Amino acid sequence: MYQCRSMRSVIVVSGLLLLVGCPAQTVKIPEVVDAAVAELDAGPIDAGPPVPASLEPTVTAGLPDGGVVAVTAKAELDAPTSLTITLPIKLKDFRIRLLDWRDQLVVSDDELMADGLTYLISLPTPLKTGRPYSLVLDAELGPIVTSEIGGTFNDWELEFRVAGEIVPDPQSKNAPKKKLKKR
Repeated sequence: MYQCRSMRSVIVVSGLLLLVGCPAQTVKIPEVVDAAVAELDAGPIDAGPPVPASLEPTVTAGLPDGGVVAVTAKAELDAPTSLTITLPIKLKDFRIRLLDWRDQLVVSDDELMADGLTYLISLPTPLKTGRPYSLVLDAELGPIVTSEIGGTFNDWELEFRVAGEIVPDPQSKNAPKKKLKKR
């Protein structure tokens, strides 16, 4: 009988412990998690600037007299010494080329500025007067132009003309030939 009482006592004490439960343990959350929770409590996270629907850079031309003029589609302007292309968003894997009326690359010194939004084309020789030129922005390696934040864009092109009379190109088939004097 003594064993029964002892066994009953053990069962009763065990039952009471189950009903009362164990004391709650505090778990220390690392400070990194606390900082992340605090950041979430601070409000919505800024996703950055919105991705523009189309790629529309602004272009300005530096003129020999030191002036600057905006270049728009089909514009006619004095022969520029430089072209500055300002992009609306940072791009990756792209190239900007200046092509002449024969779709040949114009010799230039090009530089993407540190801000990643300004592209400068310096022209060591003047462009031909009366001739059309085009600025082309397209993907350098891939099939499509992409931004650093994941937007995709179609190729972009801007055509303009240099003011003045057309000077015949000596490399052209239609250029006047020098006549040899007969002796």
